[in-house]
Amino acid sequence: MEKVISFIRINKNNEEYTQNQAIGIANYLHKNNLKLNNNVEIEINIPEDEEKIAGLLINCKRGCTILVYDLNVFGRTISTILEMLKNLLNGGVRIVSISQNLDLESKDDMLTKMILGIIGMTISLEKDLMSLRTKEALTAKKLDGISLGKPKGTIQKSKFDKKREQIEELLSVGLSVRKIAKLLGYNNHIGLNNYVKKRHIRDDDKMAS
Repeated sequence: MEKVISFIRINKNNEEYTQNQAIGIANYLHKNNLKLNNNVEIEINIPEDEEKIAGLLINCKRGCTILVYDLNVFGRTISTILEMLKNLLNGGVRIVSISQNLDLESKDDMLTKMILGIIGMTISLEKDLMSLRTKEALTAKKLDGISLGKPKGTIQKSKFDKKREQIEELLSVGLSVRKIAKLLGYNNHIGLNNYVKKRHIRDDDKMAS
């Protein structure tokens, strides 16, 4: 006899969704005269908690059916949901989603293959749309005269910052940047020279600024 397992995703910040799952599953069982063998409830309040869902696979043997209110219980991204579905189907587990009216019987079922293919296309489409939205948003900002990137004059962190005091001290006694670079173990004195100029570390640079 087929083993039926219900899976409910619990979130303390969204109790209504949790209740909707329980009610939806109970109604489905009653309508189809099905008996539940096991009910799995996993509390997920933050994205990192979704790793717990993988433990669901341990309780699901080949030939059993997982009953869910909707596929969203498996993850909050389409790619996560698709990965979970494939793992379950590869393990010979049937998946029934009540609100979406889906019955994914096996990885070899033609209808199941088509549904997974559509989900996969949705992921690709969403990535393309996200890229397009980003480009359009940047273009809109440019057209509005908003400068993109870091403001002018912004000084980035540098590997030379750690030894700034030594650099200043050696410059004050008259050593050249080339000699300081060699003394402190830097292979390229040009980078150090640019650092000194941008930070106005030399006395002549400070006077010029």
